[in-house]
Amino acid sequence: MKVSIVIPAHNEETLLPDCLRALAAQDYDGALEIIVVDNASSDRTAEVARLLGASVVSEPRRDYCLALIRGFAAATGSIIAMTDADTVVPPDWVSRLVEEYRRRPDVVAIGGDVVFTRANWKGWLLARVLVPAFNWIDRRNPRGPHLWGANLSVRRDAFLAVGGWNSDYSLEVDSELSERLRSAGRVVVLESLRVQTSSRRWNRALLSNLFLYVSNFVWMKLFSRPLWRDFPVVREPAAGLRPRRRRAALAAAAAALAVAVVLGESAFSPRSSAFGKTYWHAATHQKVVALTFDDGPNEPYTSQVLDILEREHVRATFFLIGENVRKYPAAAARIVREGHVVGNHSEHHPLRFALEPVQQIRAEVSAAEETIHAATALFPRLFRPPQGLRSPWLMRVLKSDSLITVTWDDAPGDWDPISRETVARRAVLHARPGSIILLHDGLNLSHDIDRSPTVRALPEIIERLRSRGYRFVTVPELLHCPATLAGWHPASGSPAS
Repeated sequence: MKVSIVIPAHNEETLLPDCLRALAAQDYDGALEIIVVDNASSDRTAEVARLLGASVVSEPRRDYCLALIRGFAAATGSIIAMTDADTVVPPDWVSRLVEEYRRRPDVVAIGGDVVFTRANWKGWLLARVLVPAFNWIDRRNPRGPHLWGANLSVRRDAFLAVGGWNSDYSLEVDSELSERLRSAGRVVVLESLRVQTSSRRWNRALLSNLFLYVSNFVWMKLFSRPLWRDFPVVREPAAGLRPRRRRAALAAAAAALAVAVVLGESAFSPRSSAFGKTYWHAATHQKVVALTFDDGPNEPYTSQVLDILEREHVRATFFLIGENVRKYPAAAARIVREGHVVGNHSEHHPLRFALEPVQQIRAEVSAAEETIHAATALFPRLFRPPQGLRSPWLMRVLKSDSLITVTWDDAPGDWDPISRETVARRAVLHARPGSIILLHDGLNLSHDIDRSPTVRALPEIIERLRSRGYRFVTVPELLHCPATLAGWHPASGSPAS
């Protein structure tokens, strides 16, 4: 398996040698191609790269994304990896990537962690507090993680299938690509595969760079386009602002960063009600929990879940996707017939559902209501946003339809290919009085993904929670709310009085 490694480099003659020596020392015994993209350098970057054995291509316009486009176009490997010129990779970096691709044919992109070196107190704060917090949140995202550009690899055919780099982006172009690659297969992070990279940017200007990064990320999630083009270049010490102007700039950056963080938390956290009332648990001291299942119906797994629930005399809540209901209407009807509750999970489960225009959101919600009603004779009162993502305009649509927004506080992460033991252990570990437990009998609109670990974990979850004194109820029982909109029709826009 041939591997190409692309390194965009702008005025990196000082740090590039360490990067290239680390790549030359790889223990991989297959074909390896190292490409340095000289990105409008005015120093000896290109000369240094050639002296150390790398192929050099030139991109005369200084732009990170344009350099990547140039480098990936020159790459000939079936796997294309990338790192930064100020980054040093471990000697088994390539071999571990190749081993993982060979072992997991469903995986289209693999990344790893980034360790920041030579940090002052600002860089330390980023490396030890902010980055671990971001990774913890990001890697629990059911849609998949975002990969760091300094430690990223992709199958060439998948990269081409999703359209390659998006030239609208430069800052966070790696995050944008990570999201599109999910449509081609699994995107994974190997947390033990770590590269060392420079802290120079964060040492110099932590707040301003964080503001650029966070605000751009939030803007990308909300509007599917970048807010900023790129980071400023950090190489030589820049002329300092006068103290008063510098303090004002830092204060403005801190305020903007705080706003960006609040917006991101409000949109992505299942426990936030900033945009509208969201129920993620019940305020109770009683040992009751609600089992919920997303993305069904999905056979044979939905029926297997129902068999277990019937045997255990447990009632649960199923958030159904309209398109999946049309594929398996009998399973949807069985859910209701056996005393379980159904909720609306949109018609097609679009990944950016909450960020779509109001008209499209309303159409998705109404179509799912009609589809679920056709199979079950019920109009659900509960709604769970795809991915748990909410926006102010989505919450207004749901309120106008008298729908109750339900997320969760206990998610064992069974959207990932984890074992039965892990699903059960995590679900039980995080259960509290009033918890809403998120499990999956389906996965988006896919019907060829093995859901058996969740099915096999379910009896253990029930047994272990019961042994701790917990009872199982439906979400409407937990929240003391109606399960359906009696006498309501989507065209009317409100329940009958």
